Amino acid sequence: MPAIRTSLVACLALAAATTPSLAAKPLALSAAQEAAMGVVLATAKPASSAPLAAAPATVTPPLNGRRVVSSPFAGTVSRVHVLEGQTVKGGAPLVTLFSRDVLTISSELAQSQAELRVADAAARRAQLLASEGVIAGARAEEAQARAAQARALVNERRRLLSGGGGGSGEYVLRAPVAGRVAVLHAQPGGGLEAMAPAVTLDRADKLWIEARISPAIARKLQVGYSVRVGATSGRVVALGASIDPKTRSLPLRAELDGVADLAPGQAVSVTLLVPAPAGAQSIPRSALLQAPDGAKVFVKAGSGYQAHPVAVVGVAGAEAVVTGLPTGARVAAAGAAQLKSALGR
Repeated sequence: MPAIRTSLVACLALAAATTPSLAAKPLALSAAQEAAMGVVLATAKPASSAPLAAAPATVTPPLNGRRVVSSPFAGTVSRVHVLEGQTVKGGAPLVTLFSRDVLTISSELAQSQAELRVADAAARRAQLLASEGVIAGARAEEAQARAAQARALVNERRRLLSGGGGGSGEYVLRAPVAGRVAVLHAQPGGGLEAMAPAVTLDRADKLWIEARISPAIARKLQVGYSVRVGATSGRVVALGASIDPKTRSLPLRAELDGVADLAPGQAVSVTLLVPAPAGAQSIPRSALLQAPDGAKVFVKAGSGYQAHPVAVVGVAGAEAVVTGLPTGARVAAAGAAQLKSALGR
């Protein structure tokens, strides 16, 4: 500690002896002096967008990305195949139930299939007789219409029993698409009414966020502008047009490009981004210093540091986007205040 304090004092003494004309020159520091001041460097990176503001938001499923799976039959749940939060593939079994309606329709399907066989045979005979001139063509057309009606009835009952069933009376509800189980409404042993929701699925590959923003911020945004939640990027898909009279804010909805570490209902902070001007670069917010004549950043120049004026485009969280820096400049992300004191600025 005495050695570090001595180095820092020596550095400040050097700055105090510097004439005003030298203040614009780089401040030369040794490695020991840099360490004593706690200087840490970061490289400025090209930025295509700049942070406008950060706002609290809630993660939600996409507006049309939620599917409610219900049963066409009333019955008793005999088995639940999934758990809330579980990811399933399209066609995966969700719930199995026993239903008397399935038994009834299964019996009706067998009867309809027998009637279809008779109707098909009658239509073929009528067509043959009509071609030989024995009966009128209209009678053959009527026979074909009855066969088509019987076939439609068979297809409809097959569709109703597409989840299984038959003589066993069991019916399996399956996932219509791949997704994540959001809500499980059915429980083993419980009853399920016809068309009542059994399972709610959310798309597993898409999430939205909803936030409330001020009119002043909304005026600077457009649909399609970028947003960021942590390391996940996205874009604005909707901006409200009516101001809430209670909160004096507007709704914003954005679609995220990924779903890593996020879940519906989660509270997050969203960074709203706007296009950055040419030459803009991203630096740590901690590198910015405010001076009477504007914002400055300490840039490493050879073995010294130069106070470089910048124009701040946007700041949010730990990031700042500025213009006026040399491309790829190395800036003091930590220790900037000590450098400022050393230069007497």
